[in-house]
Formats: sequence, C-alpha cells, structure tokens
Amino acid sequence: MAATSSLEALVDDPERLQALQRYGILDTPMEPAYDELADIAGHVCEAPVALVSFVDRDRQWFKSAQGLPERETPLDQSVCRYAIRQPGVFIVPDLAQDVRFAHYGIVTQKHPLRFYAGAPLVTPDGYALGTLCVLDHRPRQLSQRVQDLLSALARQVVRLLELQRANDRQGQMLAELDAARQQMAVLAHTDVLTGLANRRSFTDRLRQELALLQRGREPTCLLMMDLDHFKRINDVHGHHVGDQALQLFASLCRDVFRAADVLGRWGGEEFMALLPATGVEQAQAVAQRVHAALAQQPLPGIEPPHRLSVSMGLTLLDPLRPLDVTLRLLDSALYTAKREGRSRTVVV
Repeated sequence: MAATSSLEALVDDPERLQALQRYGILDTPMEPAYDELADIAGHVCEAPVALVSFVDRDRQWFKSAQGLPERETPLDQSVCRYAIRQPGVFIVPDLAQDVRFAHYGIVTQKHPLRFYAGAPLVTPDGYALGTLCVLDHRPRQLSQRVQDLLSALARQVVRLLELQRANDRQGQMLAELDAARQQMAVLAHTDVLTGLANRRSFTDRLRQELALLQRGREPTCLLMMDLDHFKRINDVHGHHVGDQALQLFASLCRDVFRAADVLGRWGGEEFMALLPATGVEQAQAVAQRVHAALAQQPLPGIEPPHRLSVSMGLTLLDPLRPLDVTLRLLDSALYTAKREGRSRTVVV
C-alpha cells in the first residue's frame, strides 16, 4: 500500500504535471522526428513495439507508437508510471510473471506483450514526463550496452522537446515583436489623444490625393477646422476638460464624415478633413452637419452646459496649386470665419 501511495504521489505531483503541460506536447499530431527516435529504439533493442510515452494525470499518451495501434491507455494500465520513478532503465523481463502487471490488457490479450524496458524522459530541471520504451512478445533481457543506448535516445527525445519549446518561445517573441512594430507604426501615424491621423500622416495622405488629382481623379475638398474659444475652455475648466473637448469633437467628426474621408489633428485645437470625390456644395453640406452635431452635444460634466462650436475654411483642391499656398488660403478663410462671428464655414 505504501508503494502504491508513493507511486500515485509521483504521478499526481502538481509540479511534474505542470512541467508536462509547459511543453504543450499532449494530444499533438504524430511527428516524424519522434517516430524516427522510437523506430531507432525498437531497432536497437530488437523489439517490435516502441513508444514515446507521456504520463498524464489519468492516462499515458503516446507521441509515437511504433507497433501499437493505440494512442493512449488508462493510467492503471501503464507500466511507464513505474518507469518514471527511477533514473535508469526500468526493465520487466516478463510482465506475465509480475503481479503488478500480469492483469494488464497488453498481457492478457490474444497476442500478449511480455517484455518491457523504459528509459525515463527527464527534463533539465529533473521532472520525469514519461518514457521512451520498448516491448516484446517474449520474455527477455537487455544488455547494459543496449540499456545505455536506450537512455541516450531518451535524452534525444527530451532535447527535441526542449528545441520545440525554444522554437515556440521564439515564435511567440517574434509575434510579440511584430505586434509591437505594428503598434509603433500606428502610433507614428496617429494622434494619441484623439485617435485621428497626426499631422505627418495627414500630410502624406494629402500629397497622395494631389498626385491622384493630377491623373484626373474626381474633385476633392479640403476642410480646415478650429474649435472656437478653446483657450477659454482650458482656462476656465482646466486642461483635462480641454482634452475631453478635443476627443468629443473627434468623435463627432467620425460620425459625420464618411469612411472614405480622412480626418487628422493638425495641431492644438485645429483639425483637417480630406473629402475625396466631393464637390464644394457637398462639402459645405458636410460642414453644416458638423456645426449641427456640435450644437446638439454639450461637453459632459460641465455646468452650466457648454456646447462647442467650430470655424472652418473650405477649398476645392487644385492639383496645380502648391500645397503650402492651399494651406495659407485655408488658414486665411478660417480666420475670416472667426472674424465674422465664428461657428461658420468660409469657402475659398
């Protein structure tokens, strides 16, 4: 009874089972590398059955099964659970003559297996995960030289496990690195506060659109937008409310503009919108929807309620006009809108 309890304690050892899980080997498809090692073990030991066996909590599972049709057996039918208890090769010369195994299905079947030899698969940190084992239909023994070779092959199985684990870790690291690079690329082109394109990204897209217009693309409009009295919001309510105002405006713009339109934060409280395949009248209608949306949405948490307004400059992009000239015209139109009372759009 004491021996049985000791055996169960080893098999159920949480640290051993955790070590087995970290390799992620259970229930994976058969692989040639493991089959080749099992096949060599069978050849070296002159045995018809060779297994790469892992001892789980309630079963033993075979990563490779040469000469045996099953992929797993119940733990109470496992000889390997005894083999993982010792450092050397565990040999049972005749299973039928051993009271521990005589009742096993592999012994009582029509063509019984009688001989077993298993070398434990021991991790670098000392956990026995299973065995590389061979079985035969006749009682027999193994020479010390062959036992040493079987142990050497078992160490190769562990090295293969370690290599695959290292490859998995490397693959995960590469995936994390790729994700970080993608995130950095997004951050390099995105305004952190509003989530819109930043000035650099928007300018790149604007230059691309000008190049397309030179090839005869449909008209495109450009809007420059500046929140009215923004400094007063910061001075009276604090910069955190100013940030909320910028985020609210960006959110409203996402709702109003089309998916094909390009929105960017130009700097401070100034924003830009590029409207491909859009004429001036259509763009004016879009601008009016922005004004209306702002009028309906007060800043949250401010008493008395405060509604944002925006002044805009609007122009039809001319591919023959230098971009810096277009931007100066828009800036002038925007300030004309400010002088004329704000919350309006001026076309140039």
